[in-house]
Amino acid sequence: MTYADLALRRITQSRALPPPRFRYTPAIEVGPFVFVSGLVGLDPATGKLAASGAFAETAQILENIRALCDEQDWSLERLVMARVYCTGDDVAGAVNEAWDEFFSGGEPPARSFVIVTGLPLGAAVEIEFQLLA
Repeated sequence: MTYADLALRRITQSRALPPPRFRYTPAIEVGPFVFVSGLVGLDPATGKLAASGAFAETAQILENIRALCDEQDWSLERLVMARVYCTGDDVAGAVNEAWDEFFSGGEPPARSFVIVTGLPLGAAVEIEFQLLA
């Protein structure tokens, strides 16, 4: 693979993810890599943030990445990195609980965990992903 191959990017169209509320591209493929923009826990059917707090939001985010992978014929086992942003230490336990439940059948990707003062749409959690297509 050459640098020119890596420089070409393909916008990934998806019906599995909720449509963006702001101007950004939800997923871009560059060579063998896929970069998925930060996802908050929006229910694709309603467009609303998952109710009941950080656990439900995290579970919805993880279901959304699963739906995207299924739609694009990518494997969850090819997730290599996740960056988790949450609004406080009190949220971290619920995020970890949903994360552990989701990845109970296999190894999770590498992960960063960042505490922030606020997230879009009043979300408690946002996660961005990188994977190999």
